[in-house]
Amino acid sequence: MNIHELDTPAVLIDIDTLGRNLSGMANYCRTHNLTLRPHTKTHKIPQVARLQLQYGAPGITVAKLSEAEVMADAGINDILIVYPLWGEKKWMRLAELAKRVRISVAMDSLQVATGISRVAKAAGVEVGIRLEFDTGLQRCGLSANEESIVIAKKIIALPNLRWEGISLYPGHIMGNRKIREQDIPLENAKLDKLYALFDSAGIPYPLVSGGNTPAAFQSHQFHGVTEIRPGTYIFNDRNTVDAESAAYSDCAVTVIATVVSTSVPGKAVIDAGSKTLSADTLLSGERKYFGYIQDRPELILHDLSEEHGHLIVPGDSHIEVGDQLRVIPNHVCPCINLHDRVFVVSGEKVVDRWDVAARGKVT
Repeated sequence: MNIHELDTPAVLIDIDTLGRNLSGMANYCRTHNLTLRPHTKTHKIPQVARLQLQYGAPGITVAKLSEAEVMADAGINDILIVYPLWGEKKWMRLAELAKRVRISVAMDSLQVATGISRVAKAAGVEVGIRLEFDTGLQRCGLSANEESIVIAKKIIALPNLRWEGISLYPGHIMGNRKIREQDIPLENAKLDKLYALFDSAGIPYPLVSGGNTPAAFQSHQFHGVTEIRPGTYIFNDRNTVDAESAAYSDCAVTVIATVVSTSVPGKAVIDAGSKTLSADTLLSGERKYFGYIQDRPELILHDLSEEHGHLIVPGDSHIEVGDQLRVIPNHVCPCINLHDRVFVVSGEKVVDRWDVAARGKVT
C-alpha cells in the first residue's frame, strides 16, 4: 500500500529514519560508556521498545505503572518506573509486577518508600529504589542537603528494597546548544555538591541516572552520570529541531493530512487538528505555530481547532483541496498517545502497522 491510499489523518513512522536514530544514540552511549535506558513514554509501542533493546539497552523507562504492565506483558523484563507511586492499589500492582520482571521505581519521599517496602515484604518480592533529586526543574526531587541524606539512609534501611542509586531529570536544560553549554557547568556544580553529601555520609550510589533528549548527545559532559533516559530521540520532533538537537531529516514521525478547504483567501484547512497533532506549543526556538510542513516550509500551520489545522498560504504558493501534506508535530509524545495505531513506512510504501498498546495508560 502507498501512504496516499491511507485514510487521513494518519501517523507515519519512517523505519529508515527510526533505524538511524536508534543506531546513533546506541553508538554515542557505547563511545562514552553510558547505559541507555530509553523512556518509552514517547512511543508507547512494544515493538519499538524491543528495537531499543536490540540496539543495546538493558531495559526501558516508563512513566506510569500501567505502561510498565503493558511492556511486561510484551516480554520486556527490566523496567524502571520514573514516577513516585502512591497508594495501596498501586503498591499491590507493583508487587505483582515484581514477581515476573525486574522492576525499579524512582521516588523522592520516605512515605512512598515505606509503603512499597511494606507491600513488597508481604508479597515476598524485591523492588529497586532510586532516590530522585531536583537540580533545577522544580518538579519532583529532594534538595541536595543533609536532611535528604537522612531520608536516604532511612529508605536504604527498609526491607525488600534494592538500593540502586540516584535519579535526576535535567529537564530545565533546554534552549539551543549554546545555552546548554552554558547551563551544564552550573548543573555540574549542583551534582558535585550532591555527590559530596553522599560520600561524606558513606552512602554508595551504584548508578546516577539522568539525561533528556535535547542534551542527550552532551550527556558525557554531566559529572558522574552513568545512565541516560532520553525518550523523544527515537522519533524527534519540531521541539528537538528547534533545540538544535536534531534536523528535520532526523524526524521519523509525520502525520499525513489532507487539505479539505481553500475557500478563505490566503488560507487552507487540513483534517488534522489538536485531537490529531496535540496542541502543545514549542519549548525552544521561535516558540510559534503548531508543526512543520515537510517539503512545504512556506506553509505555516498557525493555529489548531479540535479537528482542523489552519494554514497560512503565501500568495506565490499553490494548494488545492485534496492535496496531502506531511506534518512534523511540535511534540511527538502526546501526538502518538492520541492514536490507536501508527503506520510504518519506507519511502512512500506502508510496510507494517503497530498498535499504540500503552495509549491512555495513565494510572
